[in-house]
Amino acid sequence: MAFAYRYSQLAEGMRPSPIRELFKMTQRPGMISFAGGLPDPAIFPVEEFASCAEALRAQGPTALQYGASEGHRPLVAEIQRRMEPLLGRPVSAEEIIISSGSQQVMDMAARVLLDPGDVVVVEAPTYPGALHSFRATGARFALVPCDEHGMQVERLPEVIERCRQETGHMPKLIYTIVNFSNPSGACLSEERRRQLAGIAHGLGIPVLEDDPYGELRYRGERIPTLFSLAEGGVIFASSFSKILAPGVRVAWAVGDAELIRRMVIAKQGMDLCTSVVAQVLVAEYCSRGFLESHLERIRAHYAGKAAAMGAALREHLPSSARFASPSGGFFYWLEIGGDSRRVFERAVDEGVAFLPGPAFYPEPAETVGETVDGRPHARLCFTFAQPPEIVEGCRRLARALAQP
Repeated sequence: MAFAYRYSQLAEGMRPSPIRELFKMTQRPGMISFAGGLPDPAIFPVEEFASCAEALRAQGPTALQYGASEGHRPLVAEIQRRMEPLLGRPVSAEEIIISSGSQQVMDMAARVLLDPGDVVVVEAPTYPGALHSFRATGARFALVPCDEHGMQVERLPEVIERCRQETGHMPKLIYTIVNFSNPSGACLSEERRRQLAGIAHGLGIPVLEDDPYGELRYRGERIPTLFSLAEGGVIFASSFSKILAPGVRVAWAVGDAELIRRMVIAKQGMDLCTSVVAQVLVAEYCSRGFLESHLERIRAHYAGKAAAMGAALREHLPSSARFASPSGGFFYWLEIGGDSRRVFERAVDEGVAFLPGPAFYPEPAETVGETVDGRPHARLCFTFAQPPEIVEGCRRLARALAQP
């Protein structure tokens, strides 16, 4: 007889990641996958990163020991150096926390800022991992629609006011991916960034600026970070997952020292510290200057793949399928007109996989105000497949779309 566990309300409300669940269907032999937001392992800097293991001979006693929850100081110093031009001012070590992937940043921020029933404003569509972390605290969501220039910030005041009327409270947090959003690929314009900074600061609502793709711009000029435009109240988060390798599981956040201290305390109850071995290796990699040259290579590499997918989509998909070509990042966001979940099933039969749009929206029951389910949309990742696979995958997708 099975033991009857009495699960917590939190556990009862947990749902599996829709992306992780769909991955099971994409592992069939011969499947071309545009589903996962995965970097191309063919361009991982294996030899350069392996050479950094020499640092373990000199730093072994440190690397193999427990470390500070805040992060390994040499890596913090590297982040301070690299981030100063992006953040618009020098940041102190007390304003930085190193995390075990950017997902942990969201989890820490949620734990220190959100209570059950609080509302998080998110752009629609948005990253499902963020929804997962915020949902785990009992939060609900208010949606701001997006277009090709990112969140429609001009609609933010009405969304906030509707939230206040329906719940009696202001939203507790605004979450946004400002550069090459996952999944839409949109980049928030500078004008809208300034508007968002002003609205959030004026209302006293903190903003989590998630920026895993900002270094992966393939054309156009860099837009100032929201952090650099705001007068405070912005948590900037980024990661080595997309610009180095996801396997290192090293990310970071920058914010007000008091908030970062509370996140450190939350982290102590999660994992004590991020792998010191990983932090030592990443710090050594950065200090040797490897990261800058690697960024040049992957920008060129992924720009070519983005162009290949754009050309293949234009050649093979029907004119009714609409999309914008991203200026960076990992993704195309297609408007296909029909129910993307049904198209996904047909596409898998054809040997190609993508992610249906509903995965990137909260459920109506957990949404305050306007709801959207994303059925007419699909996310395609262009970074993992090789160019010949991209072309063939788009052919297969076109066949799936042509079916009744």
